[in-house]
Amino acid sequence: MELKKLESPLDTHFFSSAYEALLKGEPVELRPRLKHGAGITYDFFGIDVPEEKLRYYLERGFLEVAGEVAFPACPVCGEVRLNLKILCPNCRSSNIEKRDLMIHYDCGYLGPVESFETGEPGVYRCPKCGKTLKKVGIDYGRPGFGFVCRDCNAVFQVPLIEVECPNGHKSSIQSLEIKKYPVYRVSEEVRKFAEIHDAVNRLSELLMERGVRSEPFASVKGISGEKHRVPLYVELDPPVIVEILTPSIIDDRSLIGVAIRALDIPEAITLLVLPREIETDLEKIFNPEKVRVMKVDNLKESINEILDSILMLRA
Repeated sequence: MELKKLESPLDTHFFSSAYEALLKGEPVELRPRLKHGAGITYDFFGIDVPEEKLRYYLERGFLEVAGEVAFPACPVCGEVRLNLKILCPNCRSSNIEKRDLMIHYDCGYLGPVESFETGEPGVYRCPKCGKTLKKVGIDYGRPGFGFVCRDCNAVFQVPLIEVECPNGHKSSIQSLEIKKYPVYRVSEEVRKFAEIHDAVNRLSELLMERGVRSEPFASVKGISGEKHRVPLYVELDPPVIVEILTPSIIDDRSLIGVAIRALDIPEAITLLVLPREIETDLEKIFNPEKVRVMKVDNLKESINEILDSILMLRA
């Protein structure tokens, strides 16, 4: 049986942080941001993670999409890690400087203010025609900041802007594509699942103390080829899969899902923990040799009882 360990530390960090925020009534949104060298990441309660890591939580219903944020992307490959280059429109050199510009109205010369200075306050001289300039708005103008190319000496107010992606594709600003990434919001499902999460991690700790390995929130490949997410996979002989359903999440669909997973993973025995008050005819669909149903009054207070039931299932 193929067993893949999930990111348990990340799971624990997510559930504990998200659940705490929900209890405080804080709105919890995870917004995409462009991080230098890493691309699009999300601040995952203090940890930077890529967007693909959040899809697991989205698929399980622990996150929901609250909106989108657009980022410019390379029109060739879709890469969002873009480098902006400011170039001289005359020679395409990047050796340019930002300067305060002045223009002589009579001859049309445009250049840096320092090239007009005479050393006498308020008196300027045009370096092209030599005329003395005294009155702003009449003799000369101050259009603001511009650029000077140090290679070809061109003076310009609007530089050539070029964008290059890590794959070497060069584009103009106008040709860039727009790539959207979701804004995630923590859903109320986290509140419902927190009790199960805490119970599973506590069971895993107690099993370790008994010298038994287990994998919280594991992915197990069934005979159909389907990969199933299970709350706890216990490495006994035979293996034991612990399924826990609480009053807030139990329904016919979840019970049918347990039955399907048990059929697809025949090497393992499933221990299904249900609230005692739940009564359903769907329990009859379980093969008692493969699915053992255990009912508890209080999940948190029944951890040791569940632990004993797990250990009793070993050969």
